[in-house]
Amino acid sequence: MPPRLSKPTNVPENHGPLIDQLWNFYVAADGPPIRRIAEAIEELDDEQRKGSANHETVRRTLSALALPQWQTVEVLFLALCRIANVDPDDEAESYGYEDPGTHRQELRDAYRLARFGHRHGLPRTRTEKAQQEHEANARRQGTPADDPWTSAPPRGGGFADEPPF
Repeated sequence: MPPRLSKPTNVPENHGPLIDQLWNFYVAADGPPIRRIAEAIEELDDEQRKGSANHETVRRTLSALALPQWQTVEVLFLALCRIANVDPDDEAESYGYEDPGTHRQELRDAYRLARFGHRHGLPRTRTEKAQQEHEANARRQGTPADDPWTSAPPRGGGFADEPPF
């Protein structure tokens, strides 16, 4: 039986939040063997798997011996989420931040701190802008932004008597 990993204690200061978050998901997945995590990475569909990691990369990352590229960290995170049955885009609890986002966003911020020494204040991407504008429009119209079964009210306000189908 392969030895179980232990959470690293001698971690560079900027890497601490990233390792803490990865370990939260590792523990939520009940500490699976490293090879099982590598297998879960290979099982991700092509849309999710923008990077790859073998068992040694997984071990070195979780042990804080290496800081791979973002795509590698993300697939490791997604594999842990899959094993733990956690939605990676669910709202995160605050890890000490004032305005937490999703688990994935928080991990990305922690990665940026580890890689670049900078976490917040970055310009938003076009995708982030479009998502924020979509959510703002939905709030103004009184429709949930992520409810596919609702339709926007007809022009001129008010609601139609007819069902949306």
